[in-house]
Amino acid sequence: MRIGIYGGAFSPPHNGHTAAAKYFLKAAKLDKLLIMPSLLSPHKPTAKDDDPQARIEMLRLAFEDEPKIEVSDYEISKGGVSYTYLTLQHYSNGTDTLCFLVGSDMFLSLHTWREPAKIFSLCEVWCLSRTGTDSAELNEKKREYEEKFGAKCFVCENEAVVVSSTDVRRLLREGKDASGYLPAKVLDYIVKHDLYGAKNAYIKEYIYNNLSKKRYEHSLGVADTAEDLAEKLGLPDADTAKLIRAGLCHDITKEMSTEKQLEILKEAGIEPEEDYYKVPVTLHQISGAAYAKKLFDIDSEVYGMIQYHCTGAPGMSLCEKILFLADFIEPKREYEACRKLRDEMYSQPVSEERINEIFILCCKRQLEHLKEKGRAAHSLTRLTYDMEVKKMTEEKTLDLSNKSSEEIAQAVKGILDEKLAKHIEIIPVRDKTVVTDYFVIANATSTTHVKALADEVEYKLGEGGLKPLHTDGVPGGEWFVLDYGVIIVHIFTGAAREFYKLDRLWQDKAPIDNTEE
Repeated sequence: MRIGIYGGAFSPPHNGHTAAAKYFLKAAKLDKLLIMPSLLSPHKPTAKDDDPQARIEMLRLAFEDEPKIEVSDYEISKGGVSYTYLTLQHYSNGTDTLCFLVGSDMFLSLHTWREPAKIFSLCEVWCLSRTGTDSAELNEKKREYEEKFGAKCFVCENEAVVVSSTDVRRLLREGKDASGYLPAKVLDYIVKHDLYGAKNAYIKEYIYNNLSKKRYEHSLGVADTAEDLAEKLGLPDADTAKLIRAGLCHDITKEMSTEKQLEILKEAGIEPEEDYYKVPVTLHQISGAAYAKKLFDIDSEVYGMIQYHCTGAPGMSLCEKILFLADFIEPKREYEACRKLRDEMYSQPVSEERINEIFILCCKRQLEHLKEKGRAAHSLTRLTYDMEVKKMTEEKTLDLSNKSSEEIAQAVKGILDEKLAKHIEIIPVRDKTVVTDYFVIANATSTTHVKALADEVEYKLGEGGLKPLHTDGVPGGEWFVLDYGVIIVHIFTGAAREFYKLDRLWQDKAPIDNTEE
């Protein structure tokens, strides 16, 4: 038998995937094609809200009318990082011919994969161009593989169906039409289970039908601005989708009467604090959160973003601050104060520190404006401002002069922890190498997060008087290194860390410290 294997994240499975699979089935004369969703890819970071079983179910729906195509849960059930050579070994039986399908980008880098010689010895490799314009480069690489590995490769010349999973997820979270890119049954499943923020389309339609044109356009502007800030910060797609949802919902009760809002709160079992009666313009933040919960079953994170978007609150999360600012600086806000704050927000690269600075400034100016106009301010705004200023003044610049290598490593761990790095380890290696005293290793949630973490370490240590001797990164942004002599900082995506196994290579005893998720 000729058995095909087509692997990937398939998040979500789209028309490009189904077209490639059907072409592969025919071109390679396959008796059976296995669609192989990975659990953890060594090439791409895993999404924060990934649901492997949902991906399997979507694939089964996408291919349920294809008798020769079977969805396999082998790599997901096996656990760990999905390495192609291990999958091929599992299915190799000495009699069947295995055919492995890759896109052009993966084909060009196949020699860098784990055990490339084994991959080429176990299967025919079929390359399907995703652009249709790179045949010369692909055929040159084909000849290289044939000469170096004795590989049997085929470059397909068909016209590719170009669809990006990233673009599809963006359309879904923005509440836009993705039907032209997804099998109908897959789209129905996504909407039913609210994957990738797909319920935002329904919410968008609701506010279009129930809010005034001006309020609707403002809500879209807030959602768009929140998304822009999230992307500049490198936040995970899941957080970005929630910010968009909160932006769409934040003013859902703004145009209702006070009586109607109080009725909504009473039904939700919420008794407003006295300040909401003194400053009734802020009432819609808590009634809006309750109403959005009733209508759309928003989760606690989205609820938190909505319920303090006017007043602020002590201890707000980064996403809550982003929505607060997005409401103030979205482009349709033409008040002078809004324009000025918007210009200040974007006058420097957007970072978490910049968000905090502008957040404090916004609270300060709100209080000053209300005092000047003789209007009452909600006590939450005053409390928020005071707490944020106190927090800022308590944060001292690192002084790393005369610090030991262990103390510097611990300082780096603190910086990485503040920036939401995962699985931070400090590994003593002074007894194993003369290169350095400590490795500090951490996981990022995405390639953008890798760079953000590296920038933060370099900035904070620079404030403390330490400059790196050398910095470097791998193509694709999955690994970044900062060498400070006495310590070396390695920041990986989860898949890259698993692939390189640097901590396992150097660590033969428990680390000094370990931060788990």
